Amino acid sequence: MKRRVPVGLATLCAFALVATACGSSSKSATTNTTNSTPAAGAKDTASLSGAGSTFVQSMLQEWIKQYGKVAPGVSINYQGVGSGAGIQQLTAKTVDIAGSDVGLKPEEQAATGGPGAVVTVPWVAGGIAVEYNLAQVKTLKLSPDTLADIFSGKIAKWDDAAIKAENSGVSLPSTGIQVVHRSDGSGTTQVFTSYLKAAAAPGLWDYPTDKDWHAPAGTGAKGSDGVTAAVKQADGAIGYAEVSFPKQSSLGTATIKNNGGQFVGPTASAVTAAIGDATPKDDGTLTLNYTPTSPTAYPISTTSYLMFYKDGDPTKTVALKHFAQWVLTDGQKLAEGLDYAPLPQSILTPAMAAVSG
Repeated sequence: MKRRVPVGLATLCAFALVATACGSSSKSATTNTTNSTPAAGAKDTASLSGAGSTFVQSMLQEWIKQYGKVAPGVSINYQGVGSGAGIQQLTAKTVDIAGSDVGLKPEEQAATGGPGAVVTVPWVAGGIAVEYNLAQVKTLKLSPDTLADIFSGKIAKWDDAAIKAENSGVSLPSTGIQVVHRSDGSGTTQVFTSYLKAAAAPGLWDYPTDKDWHAPAGTGAKGSDGVTAAVKQADGAIGYAEVSFPKQSSLGTATIKNNGGQFVGPTASAVTAAIGDATPKDDGTLTLNYTPTSPTAYPISTTSYLMFYKDGDPTKTVALKHFAQWVLTDGQKLAEGLDYAPLPQSILTPAMAAVSG
């Protein structure tokens, strides 16, 4: 079993992830990520600020800690405030780094100075887990149609016929379902709703795919940690978050029926199999395929993106590029140990070229 950061400390770290001040006790923390030659940024001196995605915060916490060992002159402070808020701070130029689970909208791109002003690259992949709180239900299978009906409020009890049909032999209670969703602008929400739109039968998910939640069902909570805490507190609750959150809180994680007809969980290999079907776009983001054909693929898989200005403060930009280069090489080795998935080389190669340019 992986050792985890205590919940209270993890919450504090989400607000101030500093290389020398907030560590992780995960298994990967003991991994030797140092090359036989010094890292390119070993002699850099810079203080970098960032904000955005909570999806990536557990991974970024470990990256910051490990990079502090190879580049002790570089400090990175990152606030996990959600992708939407991170992009807002990037366009306002109040941070050096934005983490986002979705690309810039045209109006956001214009606010940064137009195409090419901001470098955008994927930096890690991961699954969005469907987390649930049913103490007596140890395994739960859900199809995209059933998920869409649950999160839209059409299925209101756990012993609904549709859920029972997918979970033969499981004793499902008559407990009411309490949907929990993100209350803040979230790339995780956009990915999750995009999946429901693409994978469920036509008409079952008839709401916008957006960073904001538009379906009528459920109650909102801020951040992945907030959603997980709300699910943990309510018997019968269900929500969505990056995989490490339900694991840290000992919540159930559903297996999801993929396009190959198999029920698959959000393991690293299953996420990598899904991301292999993604198509790179000119803006540095990926077109994700939420109906991958591989029977081993976890369909609610995504990448998180690093965003920074191409021509910012020269000292900061050099340090930031060196950090990004390390993340795309040695940093990838830490992904699986924290329940993320390393990016395939077909995505890493153009990403490295983009941050090095």
